[in-house]
Amino acid sequence: MNVDDKNRRAKDGLNQAFFKRNGKKMTGRHFDRIIEKAREIEAKAKSIPALHKVIKDVLLCLELIRDYRSGVYKDIETWAIVAVAFGLLYLINPVELIPDFIPVVGYLDDVAVMVVVLKLVKVEIDKYAQWREKRSEYEDAFGRLLNHDRDGN
Repeated sequence: MNVDDKNRRAKDGLNQAFFKRNGKKMTGRHFDRIIEKAREIEAKAKSIPALHKVIKDVLLCLELIRDYRSGVYKDIETWAIVAVAFGLLYLINPVELIPDFIPVVGYLDDVAVMVVVLKLVKVEIDKYAQWREKRSEYEDAFGRLLNHDRDGN
């Protein structure tokens, strides 16, 4: 393992520890706010050119929050769901490190937060995406089975 890998692992460990420690403050109310503001979060993410490369992951994070809150998907580490929620809430938080109205640099903090969160939870996001794909396949197969039974064939 080279020095860069060791440094990256150390940073990831510190970030995970931060979200584990602060995750106790995250409540259902926070998840509900994300769900209520999903369109606003999506619009904000799409309006930031630097996030265009990761917009699919941002939208997947919104779906993850919905599925987690509804109880459909729970196979995620607590620190990771807290990190995702933090990143999404930061996008619509009116109190930011760099206010959005400042030309050129106004979105730098939004981009930095989302990129760090997405890198930190990449494994969990990938796992959720695979789960969604399998679930969709099962639902399609089950739907065909139900339609087949209705047709009497």
